[in-house]
Amino acid sequence: MINKPDIHDLLTEARRVLMNSLTPELKGEHKYEALMIANAMGMAIRELGQGEQAKVEEADRAVSAFLEARSEPHHHAECEAFLAEAIRERRLDGGDEALRNLLRTLTEARLGINSPGYLKR
Repeated sequence: MINKPDIHDLLTEARRVLMNSLTPELKGEHKYEALMIANAMGMAIRELGQGEQAKVEEADRAVSAFLEARSEPHHHAECEAFLAEAIRERRLDGGDEALRNLLRTLTEARLGINSPGYLKR
């Protein structure tokens, strides 16, 4: 039987080694690049977590439902792009509380993956 390693665990360990062993030895541009890599690895690790990804998928469904309720034409796969276009073209009222709540939900879902510490502040 072949032992299949867990992707989450592999990324977590690789990030730990990068941050604890390699990055402290680097200077200047190389240190900055290593920190960017570690940050990207952290995002990938969090994205592998089902809970945060489920929030993003739920937010995507909320965007689709919001657009459908306002008879805004859209394709489900590109809901956020259609929402952004409708806002830019002022087809949606910026004072609409439902729109504001939706944008807050989207932002929190994305921050949960990309910068979870920000939400805890």
